[in-house]
Amino acid sequence: MSKKKSNKGQKTQNVTIIFDPTIPESEKTMLHCIENVLLYAENSELKEENMEIMKGYLDYISDLQDIKPMQALLLSFFVEKSSDGDNVTIASLARNLGCTKVRVMQYQEDINDLVKRKFLMKVKRRYGESLGYVVPKSVITAFIENKRFVPKSLTAKDGVQFFQMVHDLTHLRKEEVIDTEMLREEFEQLLEANKDLRYVKAMKRLNLPSNSNLIITSMARHLVLNQSESVSYDSLNYLFDDRHEAYYELNSLENGNHILMKRHLVEYTGKEDFLNRSIYKLTASAREKLLKGYSLPKRETNIGSIKAANIVQKNLFFNEKVGRQIEDLSQMLDGERLTAIQTRLKEHGRRTGFACLFYGAPGTGKTESVLQIARSTGRDIMQVDMSEIKSKWVGESEQNIKAVFDNYRTFCKTCDKTPILLFNEADAILGTRMNNALRAVDKMENTIQNIVLQEMETLDGIMIATTNLEQNLDPAFERRFIYKVRFERPDIEQRKNIWLSMLPTLNSDMALQLAASFDFSGGQIENIVRKCDVESILYGETSVDDDKIRRFCQEETIRKSTATHIGFV
Repeated sequence: MSKKKSNKGQKTQNVTIIFDPTIPESEKTMLHCIENVLLYAENSELKEENMEIMKGYLDYISDLQDIKPMQALLLSFFVEKSSDGDNVTIASLARNLGCTKVRVMQYQEDINDLVKRKFLMKVKRRYGESLGYVVPKSVITAFIENKRFVPKSLTAKDGVQFFQMVHDLTHLRKEEVIDTEMLREEFEQLLEANKDLRYVKAMKRLNLPSNSNLIITSMARHLVLNQSESVSYDSLNYLFDDRHEAYYELNSLENGNHILMKRHLVEYTGKEDFLNRSIYKLTASAREKLLKGYSLPKRETNIGSIKAANIVQKNLFFNEKVGRQIEDLSQMLDGERLTAIQTRLKEHGRRTGFACLFYGAPGTGKTESVLQIARSTGRDIMQVDMSEIKSKWVGESEQNIKAVFDNYRTFCKTCDKTPILLFNEADAILGTRMNNALRAVDKMENTIQNIVLQEMETLDGIMIATTNLEQNLDPAFERRFIYKVRFERPDIEQRKNIWLSMLPTLNSDMALQLAASFDFSGGQIENIVRKCDVESILYGETSVDDDKIRRFCQEETIRKSTATHIGFV
């Protein structure tokens, strides 16, 4: 059977039709039908008489694939072009059919239905080009095997498979096969197909914008599949093809103004410096809400920790009162005893957290006492440096202080024993709050203090704060510290013992003379002993003579003159 065709602008040519609609059904195939449809439909202008000629071929394709005859015709052209790796646009389809683009546009709903049923996939727009379509390889494989195409199910068997599907989908965006609009459409379909999964239910309850859902799910995917908590700016940037959209989303993250930051679902990571605003991670709260039950890596913390096993034992010398308080506190924080105390407190409906304040003059052993308590009770320390918490970015300091307590709660889960949260030199957060604060800085200070006060109310661990400026302590903080230890400057006997402990080469009489002559704190004595060590290393001496020690003592105190100088000194 043959048919004479003419193409506009081309010579008339004879085309041999290799398919006879009268052959038995058992011998018909998808590819034979598609080939004949292409031969008859090219330049057919989609006229009814031409459609009638193709009816036998279209019916075969329609019946086998459960699609409409017009969809079978359109799909045949998509298959032809996709096999060459080309993207088919409405314009190219109209050229092949020999009709106007408007004529083809009348069948846009049929094309959309083919996309929905996965026979077609929309491909990324390029600048200046129209939307294109391709036939996935899985569809072409089914046609070659003369089978009905059954799209891969979007319903995941479990949460891990769901995140694998998320990876496959976002990888198409990364390779620029699809644009962000298509990514969002496919992502919504994936969520709908898995609406009964715990993660999807939890995410839907957050009621976030679509872009935020994409970001947080991409971060969750990294965590579940790659066991990677930290996600870089570049790992999120590719989600958005529009530069303005990408800038808005990622600049908001960098500045801490993004809804995911404001809702405390995403935070900055801490690496060598305290905060890295181009690397993000899910907060402890987000992990708990969204990924409970998943096998996840231990959470990284923004604050450095001190291992109890690495703390060097030191002898501390206090007056009787302070020594007794430190000893009592150490015994209470012993593992089994602390558990028993907290159980009893809980039974009586009282707070179970231990908040302690160590206050007094500099160098009197506050920080060292915390270290020795941690060593003796086997508790690691999570140390907070307030100078790193405070940020020039408005609103960021508040986020940082919230992150501290989030990190501490996570850190507790990684330790065998409840660790100690140490706010060292915490004067910046313990001071009296300002009434009717007007300046942004003052408001920020008040907000930070309110956050700490609130966290202390619900503390389920051990917090110790040290301060040199107890006279500025806000009454609200004073009430929340269950134990308060005042560290006083050592008396002569204590100073003598400190000298002998730190510098064993001293004889007892010399130690007493130094103790009587210089009203030093333990920290100041340690400074002088360090100078002696440096002197020994430099000059190879096993010990430093008494005269040099006295000179170091005289140099240790910076004497402040009350005289007023005019002109050059």
